[in-house]
Amino acid sequence: MRFTLLLAVLASPIQAACQNDSEVFSCMVNGKSLQICHWKGALIYSFGPEEMPELSIAEPLETVAFTPWPGIGSAIWEAVTFPNSGYAYEVWTSAERDPEATEFLKGGVNVMQGDSIVAQLTCDPGTPSNSLDAIYALKESIGQCWDFESREWSSFCE
Repeated sequence: MRFTLLLAVLASPIQAACQNDSEVFSCMVNGKSLQICHWKGALIYSFGPEEMPELSIAEPLETVAFTPWPGIGSAIWEAVTFPNSGYAYEVWTSAERDPEATEFLKGGVNVMQGDSIVAQLTCDPGTPSNSLDAIYALKESIGQCWDFESREWSSFCE
């Protein structure tokens, strides 16, 4: 199923992924666009110029690794990870709960190879469009639920 869906998504033009209201998250990183879009049952990670991204990765909603905020800490954070050829691109957002914070919403991407971080890119200040919490609702819309004890998504919701 995952392979078939991935082929169907990749057979269509990736640059069209964020048309209409499909954008989940975006920001600028050193003048380059970082976007996550929801399109045809998948999340699309794109990095680089919007018209021709340097890297685009499609991951079905069923298998995308999304970690929601656990409900503790001074910031509300989430992360979603896109695997690609031995690397993983972990996009994160963090929203300060302190009303006196100078920068409310931050984001970026950690490029990982195994457990090692090989690059950390941070969104330019003021450019993150929103947090990643919309992914939580997308996962629920396909019948998945988050188990806070096991820290895993499941299709067996109570």
